[in-house]
Amino acid sequence: MGVKNRQNRRWITGVFAVVISVVVVLFTRSVSDFNEGQVCKEWAAVDALIPPVRSYDFDSSAWNTLEAPVFELDSNLNEEAYRIVSDENGIMVFHGAEGDHRAQSTLGQLGMLGNEVALPWGQISDEPVFAHRGVLMDVCRHFFTVEQVKRQLDIMALYKFNVLHWHLTEDQGWRIAMNDYPKLAEVAAYRSHGDSVYGGFYTREDLEEVVAYAAGYGIEVIPEIELPGHSQAALAAYPHLGCSGESIAVATEWGVFKEIYCAGNERTFEFLEDVLDYVCEIFPSKYIHIGGDEAPKYRWEHCPKCQQRMKEEDLQDEEALQGWFNTRIENYLAAKGKQIIGWDEILEGGLSPNATVQSWRGFEGAQHAAEQGHDAIVSPTSHAYFDYPVSSIDVPKVYDFNLYPEKLDRFTHGHHIIGGECNLWSERIPDIETLDRRFLPRGIAMAEVFWSHPAKRDYDAFWQRLQLHYPMLDALGYSYDVEQVPVALSSSNESYNGKLELRATATPAFPNLQLELRSSTGILSDTTATFSNLGLHSMQVQPQRDGRSMGPVLTYDFAVHQGLLTHSCLTSPSTPPYTGTNDIPMANGVLGSTNFRDGNWVGYFGPDHFGGHFGWKEKYIIDSVKINFLQSRLSWILVPEMVYADIYVENDVIERYQWDRDVSVDEEGTFIHTMTLAPEGGFPPTNSINFEIPNTEKLPDNHPAAGQPVWHFLDEVQIYGRPYRD
Repeated sequence: MGVKNRQNRRWITGVFAVVISVVVVLFTRSVSDFNEGQVCKEWAAVDALIPPVRSYDFDSSAWNTLEAPVFELDSNLNEEAYRIVSDENGIMVFHGAEGDHRAQSTLGQLGMLGNEVALPWGQISDEPVFAHRGVLMDVCRHFFTVEQVKRQLDIMALYKFNVLHWHLTEDQGWRIAMNDYPKLAEVAAYRSHGDSVYGGFYTREDLEEVVAYAAGYGIEVIPEIELPGHSQAALAAYPHLGCSGESIAVATEWGVFKEIYCAGNERTFEFLEDVLDYVCEIFPSKYIHIGGDEAPKYRWEHCPKCQQRMKEEDLQDEEALQGWFNTRIENYLAAKGKQIIGWDEILEGGLSPNATVQSWRGFEGAQHAAEQGHDAIVSPTSHAYFDYPVSSIDVPKVYDFNLYPEKLDRFTHGHHIIGGECNLWSERIPDIETLDRRFLPRGIAMAEVFWSHPAKRDYDAFWQRLQLHYPMLDALGYSYDVEQVPVALSSSNESYNGKLELRATATPAFPNLQLELRSSTGILSDTTATFSNLGLHSMQVQPQRDGRSMGPVLTYDFAVHQGLLTHSCLTSPSTPPYTGTNDIPMANGVLGSTNFRDGNWVGYFGPDHFGGHFGWKEKYIIDSVKINFLQSRLSWILVPEMVYADIYVENDVIERYQWDRDVSVDEEGTFIHTMTLAPEGGFPPTNSINFEIPNTEKLPDNHPAAGQPVWHFLDEVQIYGRPYRD
């Protein structure tokens, strides 16, 4: 054991200087002094801490201020465990090897949650449930400076995260400068951006500065060097490392690209080993993340060198070739005392016992890894992808996250679930303001998920504590988003007997929230808009609290059409989770946004066709049918090749109409395209119509994921017409 006074730690010199002051005299006062308010004004708000401590016991007869705690290493405590003791000797912190950092987080929060805080005599005991509590920071899709990365480390430390997963190489940018490979900084670090270029890189000194800064908080920095896929930037700098050897540009769009390292070329491994040597010198972490996800095999399938490698190594297919590739890299790193982490795709090629799997495509990867004896990090898209907007993953959903896969035998394999991460992929995070809003307050909820026992979590209690942390974030200069979409929208189709009426009601999602509604085409009453005219409508909602806007104005779009008068149903299942609304997914009057996860889109991934049925009690003359389709090429979502409409004319007489795609599948970006079905001469009168949308299409050859199946997304089948009169 040894006594250490840690007054020179990051907590003094960094963002938390407001907490641990330069006063080095430790004040001890009686409760009578406290009541007189001479020195301290508030009891330490231990009940407001996030995450909460495991236990505490206080005697309020006397107290200490928070200045100059003394730290003592206790080898009997677990690595991140700590005890804060306040007594007549002042404040002592007994801690495991890294527990002093976590105790500083607790003391830092207590200092910021009050004014001249008093810690009563007694004891706080605490330690985490999960050992790996990480944040993935992607600096490739959008670049962040060293100071911005350090700023992110500041807020991570305050909430007891202990891992920065630093995503440093990608298709859209390579961020590590190396003297031996100068084109990594000259070419791979920058991409075309309109008439200019965008990017940046870190020197060795930059990387070492971040590692040292993180170490001051007890945060481990794990670098990710993507391979064999997500490597287009490196191949733009050194084309000979790819299968074709052709010159390519650093990727300018998001998505999955077919350009990957050539597995049959020994120069590929010379390059990667040089890179890994350099990375291992800079990063002391025992882990190197090698990616391993989303590696299309198109190039390998057509590459003579890769095919020859498969023969030489007796590999059955390209999936096995990736397994061989990963294993070769893993063995090289093992010889340097490092272990690999890879995304859950690496399970498909076989792993050594020391490999750790990061499960992102749900929980199955974590389950399979644990059952095979591998440690697993759990960060599924459903709960942990903080690049998704709050409308897709809100704070209640994050707080409900259970890292243990439902079907995992926790008694036998649970110890292999070592923790989780919240992933800040930066395609949609272009700046520090957006980074803050994507991370906060969801990251605060995740901090509690990673630290605390699931059975002891209580969302209502957490929400009350969270409200006390917003002034603290304001004082520290961090922005934050709302906890969940502040408006719950419900719609009611009141159309019947030929009368069209659609009602949309906005309900506040938070206490003390007011809503201001606007609509140029609807009749407003309190928080409800009523639409009755044929065509498109919209409603704008501005949430407010105490006269202050809570988030941006929210716009909702609707369509009033004769399809609302039908009995309608799906004739084939959609592909979960994109099942549309719970009532009538294709004829409820509510239109989708460009976010295909907004709950209004019906998605279908094949392999046959998707369809729906609409029926009226009487015959209608249909003037036109309009269907909104979503296209997001790099998300594998395309407008369908064709749409069939089967019109029931009379018993056993059906007329089929076909419409072909009228937009290019090469058009980039995410947009909504309306396909209008209106045959020359019109449809025959009918009381029943079926739609069929085949989906056997594959992504075209010029797509980065050529040959993969496509998605189709539609939101509403709008049917415009009038009753038929003989």
